Amino acid sequence: MDETYPLVRARNELGQLVSRVRHGREHFVISEYGQPAAALIPIDELDELRRLRDEADIAEAQRRAAAAGDTKTHEAFMAELEAEDRQAAAS
Repeated sequence: MDETYPLVRARNELGQLVSRVRHGREHFVISEYGQPAAALIPIDELDELRRLRDEADIAEAQRRAAAAGDTKTHEAFMAELEAEDRQAAAS
């Protein structure tokens, strides 16, 4: 399980936490007002998450294009996905 650090404590121990993430491959959750707000993870894991998200976006774009028979620019598709994400977050 990942350790959770309140924001003030994490700020005071940031150098040590970054070293533990980089060398020990540990994960830390940073909380703000008692709620998880951010995480410290190794950079290669962040790169992998971004790659997976990009692959999922590409697959979704291909699925929608095949279903609708039309094409969109990358920018238009990303704007549509972001609007859907905002709408889902609001509900």
